[in-house]
Amino acid sequence: MARILVSDGLEASAVAKLKNHGFEVVEQFYEPEELANQIKNFDVIVVRSATKVKKPIIDAALETKLLKLVIRGGVGVDNIDVEYAKLNGITVANTPLASSASVAE
Repeated sequence: MARILVSDGLEASAVAKLKNHGFEVVEQFYEPEELANQIKNFDVIVVRSATKVKKPIIDAALETKLLKLVIRGGVGVDNIDVEYAKLNGITVANTPLASSASVAE
């Protein structure tokens, strides 16, 4: 069973869907030093803009090689070192259409 860390919050219905599909979801924000310790225990991390997934966090994740996917809930990925993640076999995705309705309103 994949473990997912939701670091910057996620809609309750999305968390429920993930859990219904058998994923273990942990909703917790960690300061960078603690995130470096905790990231070793997760297969996926979902962030928005507060959490930074840069080289030190990726290096920590590589110690266990569990982390396979970083998802940015939003348009940009400036808080993620995309190239370094990809270089180390970690997929990075975002949700570019997630805020379209809010922007249109």
